[in-house]
Amino acid sequence: MLTRILILSIFIASSIYSYADDQIRFVGTAKQVVKVGERFRVVYEINQDADDFRSPNFGTLQILSGPSTSTNSSIQYANGKMIRSYSLTYTYVVQATKEGQVNISPASATVDRTSIKSNSISINVVKNAGNQQQGTSNNSSSNSDSGVLQDDDVYIKATVSKLNPYLGEQVILTYRIYTKVPVSNLMIKKLSSFQGFWSKSLLEDNQQYKQTTEVINGEEYVVAVINQFAIFPQKTGKLIIEPTEMECTVQLRVQSKRKRGYDPFEDFFNDPFFNRNVKNINTLIKSKPITLNVKSLPQEGKPSGFSGAVGDFRISGKIDREQLTANDAITLTYTISGKGGMELIEMPDMNFPVDFESFEPKVINNIKADPSGISGKKKFEYIAIPRVAGEFVIKPVTLTFFNPADKKYHTISTKPFKIDVAKGEVTSSGITYSSSAQEDIRFIGQDIQHIKTLPFDLRKKDSFFFLSTTFFILLVVPIFIMIILIIIIKRMEKRRSNIGLLKNRKANKVAKNRLRKAEKYKLEGNDKDYYDEIAQALWGYIADKFSLKQSELSIESVAESLKVKGVEDIVTHSFINTLNNIEFARFAPGDSSNKMESIYNESVNAIMQAEKALK
Repeated sequence: MLTRILILSIFIASSIYSYADDQIRFVGTAKQVVKVGERFRVVYEINQDADDFRSPNFGTLQILSGPSTSTNSSIQYANGKMIRSYSLTYTYVVQATKEGQVNISPASATVDRTSIKSNSISINVVKNAGNQQQGTSNNSSSNSDSGVLQDDDVYIKATVSKLNPYLGEQVILTYRIYTKVPVSNLMIKKLSSFQGFWSKSLLEDNQQYKQTTEVINGEEYVVAVINQFAIFPQKTGKLIIEPTEMECTVQLRVQSKRKRGYDPFEDFFNDPFFNRNVKNINTLIKSKPITLNVKSLPQEGKPSGFSGAVGDFRISGKIDREQLTANDAITLTYTISGKGGMELIEMPDMNFPVDFESFEPKVINNIKADPSGISGKKKFEYIAIPRVAGEFVIKPVTLTFFNPADKKYHTISTKPFKIDVAKGEVTSSGITYSSSAQEDIRFIGQDIQHIKTLPFDLRKKDSFFFLSTTFFILLVVPIFIMIILIIIIKRMEKRRSNIGLLKNRKANKVAKNRLRKAEKYKLEGNDKDYYDEIAQALWGYIADKFSLKQSELSIESVAESLKVKGVEDIVTHSFINTLNNIEFARFAPGDSSNKMESIYNESVNAIMQAEKALK
């Protein structure tokens, strides 16, 4: 009864509306210049309600779909009157089939029993010099307007910088999403398998998707890079990059189809002012597999010292000083820079003079990953200590690598370092080095064994540990410890046998574990599992606290259980409101991230208040 009164009130109110423009306008619009094979829309718009719409003659244009209808209205309040503007739209999707001038005849319709006609449309179809791009189907894009998701509405495309790389060569793998419909809640479901490759991501985890537009087969797509990797093949032959899968929510517009005999109020409530005429569809999209043919490195001209480095590299070396005394330390720094597998490259063999004591190098990485690939520097810091005086030469360090750009091997070296070591003092340990071969070592102060002086331990003769006081203490103590352990174990078993008490004590701990798990889902953007885990945390907490079965859980049983325990009404209401908010948030539209954060804070606060009240 209330609904009928509301509808009647709206109908009466609508009778005082004034139209913003009483003059009838019937206009047809389309692109003036198109290419052969291009798909585009032809739209007819009437500013009044109309019937008996009759299609025009499209000439050589091929009709792919249509007419699809939609209505749009707005309400304004001015000078004490409510003014309503209204438009009725008929949309065709057509395709140009041949070059030349195409004239579309006027369309006709009936408004208030009066026949009206639109304008004629002239379109110039020109030759299409570009190649059609792969990755889309020939289905009409207007099908998405009817609420049906097509294969070419949204898809993922994987591309590589090179299909026939050398072994160890850097290849850039890029995943892009193409969409011509609104999408949201993008989430990687399954990453590609990189078997046979060493890989590194080139995009930061929190990086925003950069969007561009691209026209494919006459349709404009929004394009964004969703993932990018630098991959390095580790074996030759055919290697397959498996597809990656992604889940997303697609928003499709559903056109309202007008039919005769409809209730006059139906158009009013279907008006976009009240209804957006859209629906959300959760879909799974995935890329196609890619096959790479990995070539072996050429054997011709391969140096004997080649260790597998592939890319374009440079090496340099420096020393902190070239004059020092024996037993002082020097620092040598070698830097390898360039582009390629920097993280895989190793320092070539380093040979110090025999009279030098050396240590493992400290490795400092300054490697960056960006859309162009992996590049940067890798430093190796050596510390060496000459033990004798003299003049020494540290030989050059040689690096050999294969450059795929020119398909050649390259050998580069650092410069040698000449070191002048002066005679040092005798070390504190009493050891001096008298020859460069370290074979003649003379110990000082070690030829006399000194008499051992007091204090030292004395023990009475014929004194035994057996049957002594200490013996009996050590014999009895383990027995007491064993008795105490038995008592503790018995008490623990008794507590465990009381399942209700055990669940009651662990209720808070179990709820916190579920909240931590829910927080993980929140960071991943997994709405469904997040809300399921939050709900389980609160319902499970009550079930464990009051030893209730799952079948006994309800809003009423929660309120009754808290009331029996003497919990304040404000705490009880807060807990119940949180449960209701969780159920509502699962289906309510809005900002998902803000809702998840708000629900999480409410749940933590509800459990903390309940736990405090129940103690």
